[in-house]
Amino acid sequence: MRVISLIPLLPCLLLAACGGSDTDNSSINTSVFAGNDLQVVEKSEFTISAKGSPADGTFTWQRVSGPIIDVFPLEGAEQTLTAPDVKSDSELILRVSYQTQNGSLVSDDLTVFIASNNQLPVPIVTQIAPENLPSVYKDTVTLSALESTDPDENGKISSYLWQLLSGPDLVVDSFTNPTLSFSHPLLENNSNLKWQLTVTDDEGGVSALQYDMTLNKTAQVIIANAGADQTVEEFDKVILDATASEAATQSYQCKWQQLTGNTEVLIKPQSCTASFYASDIDVNATLSFEVQVMDLKGRTDTDTVFVNVTPKALGLINDTGIGECYNNSQRINCNNDEFPNQDGDVGRDSFANRLGKIGKGDLAFDYTKLDEFADELSDDASNFSCIRDNTTGLVWEVKGPYSGVLPNTTLRDGQNRYIWQGPLNSGDVTGSANTSCPSNTDCGLQTYIDEVNALDFCGGSNWRLPTYTELLGLIDYGKDGQNLLIDTAFFPNTPATNILGHLRYWTSQTAVDGTSLSQAYIIDMMDGNDLAYPKDNVAFVRLVRNR
Repeated sequence: MRVISLIPLLPCLLLAACGGSDTDNSSINTSVFAGNDLQVVEKSEFTISAKGSPADGTFTWQRVSGPIIDVFPLEGAEQTLTAPDVKSDSELILRVSYQTQNGSLVSDDLTVFIASNNQLPVPIVTQIAPENLPSVYKDTVTLSALESTDPDENGKISSYLWQLLSGPDLVVDSFTNPTLSFSHPLLENNSNLKWQLTVTDDEGGVSALQYDMTLNKTAQVIIANAGADQTVEEFDKVILDATASEAATQSYQCKWQQLTGNTEVLIKPQSCTASFYASDIDVNATLSFEVQVMDLKGRTDTDTVFVNVTPKALGLINDTGIGECYNNSQRINCNNDEFPNQDGDVGRDSFANRLGKIGKGDLAFDYTKLDEFADELSDDASNFSCIRDNTTGLVWEVKGPYSGVLPNTTLRDGQNRYIWQGPLNSGDVTGSANTSCPSNTDCGLQTYIDEVNALDFCGGSNWRLPTYTELLGLIDYGKDGQNLLIDTAFFPNTPATNILGHLRYWTSQTAVDGTSLSQAYIIDMMDGNDLAYPKDNVAFVRLVRNR
């Protein structure tokens, strides 16, 4: 581009000063031409040359836009430059300014088209692990592409891609990292692997390299793995897992058998993940199981796992007797995440079908019938005097059958009633002899306890009133809606008549009301509720003793 500047001569304003003669107007043309646009390759030399008129001026070059070149500004019409290193094709705009001696200034722009000349990256693969070669089974084999290079001065590798073109199936940590690792597998024969590494540089240049390697066969072609030893609690579900076993044929079969310990019922013993529910135990126990793994060619290997079983911390109390679970309106399967931790989900009752019982009883209740000497009877015995609760260890009185109309009844007739302690108020005759019981002394609890102990009933003379917790342990809330919340198969002869719609039984615990201590707790065998009850009222009684 050429720019021309016209500078007119000042006219002679005063003719007298000009000698009285006429002078023609004229002008001086000022122009500059930066040269034709150029096309160059990055990092190559090129020359720019400007022309100006008139010829007495000075040239100044500067960068207007595009890649940075640190040499600017430059003085002089002709300059030799080195094209900058660019990541992609770019345009560099240079401007030349031309100033004449009389102060005229003109400029022109030149565009230099710079072509990127990317050098492709060089992929390099090296094996850096294991330290000792050749690798063997279970060695971690690591290939590295970190020595790959980009020949460009300021270039770099931006991505890596590994591909397994041929060879056995491998579990690889990553196919896009600079390094690739896998575990040396079980092999029947030496196996050749062909890898392809593709690297891409920061200018999009792509190069690939194929790398061959050999994995040696292994001495053992099948390895059984029964899993890690376990510690569980009784009744827990135990998973025996041999899926970590390996075979050169890839596919294999498993078969489990128990070697030592209490015999357990294995679920799916012919599969690689068998299971069982740990049995009811009283002391720590160790079980051992062996798995046999067989490949498709009939070759086998075995491994053993130990399962340590500990008793659950269940305590010496009975559960509630509720084995079902419910939502807001109906029965549902237990272990429901929306309605968790119900009575049917936890405690003895939740695994009653796996509970090793001494006797019998609904769900987790475990009772044994005893005769008058406290000797054990069969579970179906119809005549028995006492019941042993095998959970709590307590021995309970079984009430006698209906024997007449009060007070003309026998000592342990179920319909007899007693006061907790003698008259507390003047003139109160509750508990008098031959009123609510057949005693000629009085119908107080202590009198009744003394009379039963004097009989050495069921081989014991330590009969007493049960505590609140002990008596509550007989309640079976699973019988809700029935007339009685107690198992009448083991506790027969419950009174046919009740007191104002209740079957209230005394406990030994006083209700602390802060004043007279005149009430004791009762448990209602009809609805399971408790109540602080005046001690001078009558209620039923069922004695208990420790073995």
